[in-house]
Amino acid sequence: MDGTNINGLKIEIRDKFNDTISEITGNEAVSIVYAQSYKAGDKICFENSSENKYLIIKMDDELDEALIYLTSNTLEFQIPFGEDAKAYSENTFNGREHNISVRIAKNEEIYLYRDIAKNVIDQRGDTTYYPHSTANVETRNEAVFAARNVIDGQISNKGHGIWPYESWGTWQREDAQIIVNFGREVEVDKIALYLRADFPHDTYWKSLKIEFSDGTNKIVETIKTSDAQYIGFNKKTIRWIKLLDFRKSDELTDFAALTEICVYGNDIQKIHRRL
Repeated sequence: MDGTNINGLKIEIRDKFNDTISEITGNEAVSIVYAQSYKAGDKICFENSSENKYLIIKMDDELDEALIYLTSNTLEFQIPFGEDAKAYSENTFNGREHNISVRIAKNEEIYLYRDIAKNVIDQRGDTTYYPHSTANVETRNEAVFAARNVIDGQISNKGHGIWPYESWGTWQREDAQIIVNFGREVEVDKIALYLRADFPHDTYWKSLKIEFSDGTNKIVETIKTSDAQYIGFNKKTIRWIKLLDFRKSDELTDFAALTEICVYGNDIQKIHRRL
C-alpha cells in the first residue's frame, strides 16, 4: 500500500506474493465482493487516508461488524488457514463469494456506552488496529487458546477447543498474564468475565488481579459458574487492562481458562474550544 488513495478508503485482496488480486476505492463507505476461494497466504488490506481513526469493518458474513481504532493508514488481515482457522466457524472465509465492507464510523457509534474491548477481527502478533489482546503464554501455541479469543465476542463457555469454544488459559504458569490494549484513552467503569465452564474437565480461578494503565489495580474473587461475573468500579481513564495473579481453586483438575472479557465504557469525546 502506497498511501496515494485520494478517495479516503480502499479495500484490497492480496495474495501470498503481496500482489493485488482485487481492489476498490471510495469515500465514506466501500464494499467489495470477492468471487474466488481464498488461498493460503491471502490477506485483506484496508487503507484509510482520512483523518478519522475509527472504522466499521465487516470482514466476512459469518462475523459481526468490528468497530476498530486505526493507528496508521493501513490494516492487514491474514486469512486464517489450518490451525488458525479452528478459532472460527467452519463457514468463515469459506466458499467462493466473500462480501467485505468498510466505512467511517459515526459519532453516535464511537461514543456509545458499549463493550469497548470487543474486536471480532483481532489477530495474533503485531497489529495497527485496536482493541488488541496479547498474553505472555498461549497453551501449546494453539490458535484455539490464543489471547485474541477473549475479545472475539464469543461467550459459549461450556466446552473447550475449536469454535465456538475458543478460550485462553495460563498453561499452569504462575506468571501468566493477558492484556487488552485499546490503543487510545477510553473511559471504563465495568468489566464482565466469562470463565470457561467445561465442568468437570475445567476448574475455575478463585481470584485474579486486574491492573489498569492508570496505576490502580483490583483483586477480584470469582466463583464456579458459566454466567458472566461483573466487576464494577468508579470510572477510570485508561489505555489498557491486564489480568494476572490467577489463583486456581483446590479442585483436582488442572484446567482453568477465560472465554471472554467485556470492558464497558466509551471513547472520550474531544471538545474543541475556539480561542
